[in-house]
Amino acid sequence: MIRKFLIIVLTLVILSGCTVVPKSFQDNFEEYNIGQKAPFGKWKLKQGEFVITAILSEDKKNLNKVAESINHGVIYVDENFSDFMYSVDIKRKEPSDQPRIYFGLQNNANSGYYIVLERNDMGYSLYKFNGSEVKLLNRSYSAAPAGTDFYRYQVVVKGNLIKFFAGGQLYITYRDNSTKAIVGGIGIGYGNGYYDNVRVEVIS
Repeated sequence: MIRKFLIIVLTLVILSGCTVVPKSFQDNFEEYNIGQKAPFGKWKLKQGEFVITAILSEDKKNLNKVAESINHGVIYVDENFSDFMYSVDIKRKEPSDQPRIYFGLQNNANSGYYIVLERNDMGYSLYKFNGSEVKLLNRSYSAAPAGTDFYRYQVVVKGNLIKFFAGGQLYITYRDNSTKAIVGGIGIGYGNGYYDNVRVEVIS
């Protein structure tokens, strides 16, 4: 009897169109083959190219698999994350490269938010976009001295509040009053570089 009740409840939830909110996501790209091109795993390809490659670790003792953006490649995970901490390690190929960190992605990654790591460590910029319409929301003119080394970046979203950290230091705070809550997928790329250790954790 209880089993029948649970089946009925589950069916009603599915029919009502309720969205299942994911609890977490992580990918260090080690499970893929070197040379494998996106899409792979949960990652979808939005544009350009993304390929799994191996590069020397920072201590030059090991080869690590990472995801490499080519020709402004962008990949994304199509989930409905809300109230989350999202971290990623990024290494520019050249000091002038401008990688992006995407979040709150909707409509097949055609709308949402992204943070640009400005060239030559000249700061960070937070944008909101919908198709070809792009709006600058906030900017920091200071930045961590990442250069072309791997550096850890983190986006924390709580409701409509966005906080951006580099190396554990807060650089951008912004509240988007046009929405009550930022919900959507995450993505990486656009600027040529290497991406590793992507992690999303839902926060209470």
